[in-house]
Amino acid sequence: MARPTDSTAREAAPAAPVRRHGTAAVRFAFVGDINLGTATLPDGVPPDSGRALLAAARPALAGDLVLGNFEGVLADSGETEKCGKKRAVVWRGVNQKPAPPPHRKARARRTKKPAPPIRCYAFLTPTLLAPRLADAGFTHLNLANNHANDFGLDGRRSTEATLASQGLETYGPLGRIVIDTVRRAGGVTTVGVIGFTTYPFAYDLLDIPASAAVVDSVHRLVDVLIVTFHGGAEGAAALHLPFAAESLGREPRGDLRAWAHAVVDAGADLVVGHGPHVLRGVEFWNGKPIVYSLGNFATYRGFNLAGPQAVTAVLQVELAGDGRLIQARLVPMRQLPFEGPAPDPDAGALRLVRELSADDFGPTAARVGNDGVLAPP
Repeated sequence: MARPTDSTAREAAPAAPVRRHGTAAVRFAFVGDINLGTATLPDGVPPDSGRALLAAARPALAGDLVLGNFEGVLADSGETEKCGKKRAVVWRGVNQKPAPPPHRKARARRTKKPAPPIRCYAFLTPTLLAPRLADAGFTHLNLANNHANDFGLDGRRSTEATLASQGLETYGPLGRIVIDTVRRAGGVTTVGVIGFTTYPFAYDLLDIPASAAVVDSVHRLVDVLIVTFHGGAEGAAALHLPFAAESLGREPRGDLRAWAHAVVDAGADLVVGHGPHVLRGVEFWNGKPIVYSLGNFATYRGFNLAGPQAVTAVLQVELAGDGRLIQARLVPMRQLPFEGPAPDPDAGALRLVRELSADDFGPTAARVGNDGVLAPP
């Protein structure tokens, strides 16, 4: 049968192959960027093993699958070349300081010109913080992003093993595609999740035909297919989605509009993005929702939280067993420096996403209700 077509879409989607349909509705919760703390920055790790960091957001993180983008590496030591030369980092404890140098060396150091600060971002999250992710309700974490490789292959392996020890699934790196089964009384639905980014260790969104081919091959195997991505420009200037490829400096970050439309046409039932560190608009393309960025969610240290970069949300979605949207809703949150996300009584996220959606997508823009419900145009 032909895939459903949104009458407001600018182009009709090609007919897709028949796939089987599940019989159970599936509930999801999605968030954007997560970094619980880092040993690479002064005061970079929260006190009390981060137990309070996600507590206020916990009630919104409910679903059969709860997914977020984990930015950084979970390990207690490692070597990074991201800062221009190979540097070793060892986690010494929340309040533990390195031993002071001998008095003579200290005096000699005072006579030298201070070294300039190292302006780079490499995140090493101590493993004692990993249980906070499971405690908060997460089930799946994306590792296809620009910080997953901060400490090389050893760091990626440590992250995967640490999350697995907490019962958490990971996806995004090449070969890691989630296929889960959701069962409830009267129904069973198979769910697939694929993560894309712009780096060689992961599924590459810079290659749109290859991305569509991956999505097409997986959507034939499952009842519901979720696609997430990490891409786009960054910061307060990146709120709007351009009609062109984006970059960060000289680094290509994808033509996200063209890419997202292609993966929906290839079989994705829902596309969810992160990477710009700000919220972006939502559109419906051929009947399927595309959420272009969920912004910063829980970024304790090393992330700018000025202005719109502190505004975030939890995306709650329920899909039928055949991938049709039953309901989508944004739960508005806000994050203060050195604190985790908390519900925002001013609902700034809803106003921002409503304005961005209308400005960027016009006739395909999602309607954002005062209760956070996302509806087709």
